[in-house]
Formats: sequence, C-alpha cells, structure tokens
Amino acid sequence: MKLHQKVFWLLIFLLPVQLGRHFWPDFSFVLGLKIDYLAPTVYLTDLLVLFILVLWGWEQRCQFSIKTLIGWLKRNWWLMAVLAYLILNAFLALNQGAAFYKLIKIIEFSLLGYYLAKNHCSLSHLYLSLLMAVVYSSLIALFQFFKQGSLNGVFWWLGERTFDLNTPAIAKAIVNGHLLLRSYATFSHPNALAGFLLVALILTLPLIKKLKLWGLLYGFLVSLAIVFSFSRSVWLIGLLFLFVLIIKKIKENKPASFKIRVLIFSLIPLFFALSFYLFSLTSHFSTNEAFFQRTQLMKASFLMIKDYPLSGVGLNNFIVHLPNYWSLTGFTYWLQPVHNLYLLILSETGWLGLLIWLWFLFLTAQRLFLKKSHQEILLAGLSVILLLGLFDHYWLTLQQNQLLLTILLGLSWSSQS
Repeated sequence: MKLHQKVFWLLIFLLPVQLGRHFWPDFSFVLGLKIDYLAPTVYLTDLLVLFILVLWGWEQRCQFSIKTLIGWLKRNWWLMAVLAYLILNAFLALNQGAAFYKLIKIIEFSLLGYYLAKNHCSLSHLYLSLLMAVVYSSLIALFQFFKQGSLNGVFWWLGERTFDLNTPAIAKAIVNGHLLLRSYATFSHPNALAGFLLVALILTLPLIKKLKLWGLLYGFLVSLAIVFSFSRSVWLIGLLFLFVLIIKKIKENKPASFKIRVLIFSLIPLFFALSFYLFSLTSHFSTNEAFFQRTQLMKASFLMIKDYPLSGVGLNNFIVHLPNYWSLTGFTYWLQPVHNLYLLILSETGWLGLLIWLWFLFLTAQRLFLKKSHQEILLAGLSVILLLGLFDHYWLTLQQNQLLLTILLGLSWSSQS
C-alpha cells in the first residue's frame, strides 16, 4: 500500500478532530470582535490533506508534461471558468482577506476531492477508519452529557473546548424544566456533531449489516449521541431517512411472512410517535430568541441578495456585511452566517454562484446513477446533507463537516465507489 493511501486512512480516522492553530489578522475582526469564521486556521487535518497531496503529486510527477497539462485544461475548461469567477468574487469583496482565505479552503477541498476521484477510492476502503472515528466521537459526546461538561485532559488534543453548563453562549436544552448541556464532542456546535454522525452512520450502513449484533450496538451508540446533541433538524431528517428505509425494506420483502410484514408496519407509527415525543419533550429548548435571531439572519440574507444579486457580497463576507443590515431587520448582535446553506451561497456568490453549485450537484447525481456499487448509500448521504442544509450552515463553514462533504463528493466521482 502506498504512503499517501495510509495517510488518507489516518485523515478519515481523525476527521472529527478540531485541533488547530487560529490566527487573528485585522480582517478576522468585525466591530472589534474576533470572528472564528473569518480567522485563518491551520488544522491538523489540513496538514494531513497537504501531506497526502504532496505525496501523490510526487508519485505522479513522471506523468506530468506541458502537453498533458494543456490537454487537461482543455477537457476541464469549466473548472478554470469557475475558479476565475471565484477569484473575481474575492477581489470584489469588501473584506478581501476573509474572501481569499475561503477561496484557499475551496481549492484545498477541491484538490482532495480530485485525489479521491482519480485514485478510484471506494467507500468500503474507508469503513474501518470511519467507524472508529464515529465511535470515539459518540463516546466523547455521551460522557460529556453525563458529566454536563467537557472531559478536558488529553481530549484537548482532539480539539475539545473547555466548557460546562455555566459557560456563556454554550448550547443548552430545557427538558421537563431541567436545564441540560447539549453534547459537543470535539465539534464547534452540537448541530455540527449530530449532522456529522448521521451522515457517517448512513455511509457505514453496509458494515452494520455485516457486524450483526455489534453493528446494532454501534448504531444504538451513534443514535444515542445524536439524541443527546438535541439537534432537532438532525432528529427530523434522521427519522425521515429511517422511515424511507423501512418502506424500502417492506418493498424488498414482498415474499416475507405475514408476521414479519405486520412487525415492519407496526414500526412506522412507533417512529412517528417517537418523533412527536422527542419534539414535545424539548419544546422549550429552542428559545424564541434563537428563532428570532435565525429569522433576522434570513432577512439580512434576502436584503444582501437584493443588493448584490449577481456577484453576492463576496466569499466569507456575510458576517462582514451583517452590521449594515441590522437597522433594516431588527437590531441584533448575533454575528453568525445565515442558517441555510443555499441562502449563504446565494448571499456570498450571487445567483451565478448558486447556479454553479446546483449544476455541480446535478453532475454529481448523474455520476452516482451510473455507479454499480454503493450508489444508494452515497446518494442517501448526499441527500441528507442537502436537506440539513435547509436548517444550518456548518457543511460549508466548519472543518469536520466540510471534509466529510468533500469525501462524499469525491467518492461519488470515483469510478470504483
């Protein structure tokens, strides 16, 4: 096995790790406040991605020539057009430093996806590393919930932040009148953790079937961690996915005995009852204030789209422009990206940027439908990400989720997946 493939396995194992070094240049401040989303950060996983690309590039050096480069550029002219548009978008941005930092991240993830596609990586090659990553993340999340605080110690080296129930701005839930800390694991927010675990669980479904009892225990562990994240958008999409899975199972088991069919049908109302119970149990954890803030961010995004319909405000510049729209949307100091993946793309890159993104998704879906293996799993994982994108922004803004999305897209374009 080649060294870059071994390092890639290590990258998959360390996907949930948030260990990194933040830098705080002037462009990472808004209204005198440090903004994580704008700060250039070198993560451990960034170094692994760079190492993989350097090793692979050195291996491919003999195949490189000016002629092959010109041929590649002719075949992939559209990639150069997209890159040119993003560079122009960054130059037009009010905060060019934040925009070019985002552009560098886009190039990094694109090269990683290209590496996956060209090396014919298969989903089955990632099962063991991804399963171990999901297991240790779920265990950290569960221990944090029962402790009602961070674990500290060695877990700092995985990127765990120090917090407890009294930490300002920490995510909490009110369950039956009791204030509870939501699980973070090594992620920036419980929603990002829950989304990551749900998609990773879907990608490892074939392995669950092979492991049988151990697979069921693994599924239960991950599901419990998702529950204790109190991410209702992930609960909703997860239950919807489970419902679709049950319906598919019913169709596949037409010759099954009457008892089995009755059992499967009886699970459907059970899951609906479970979803209703979970949502009613935590009816107060999503406060009116949080809902109001999300609404204000959406109003601000609509105004930005109206003012910058073609080019958008610039890559990574949503928060930079946000103070200009507070007086028009209702005063708020919540310096966050809009909690909608599509509105964020539209606000920062304009209608042309959104069309490019949708066109790429269409090409990816075409590619997936041509696959002979893991087609349904990859399509399900991508569909869940796109649905979760209706409720949050972390698939485009947080390192661990961006990497998982990149890997899923890279596998979708790989001929061996």
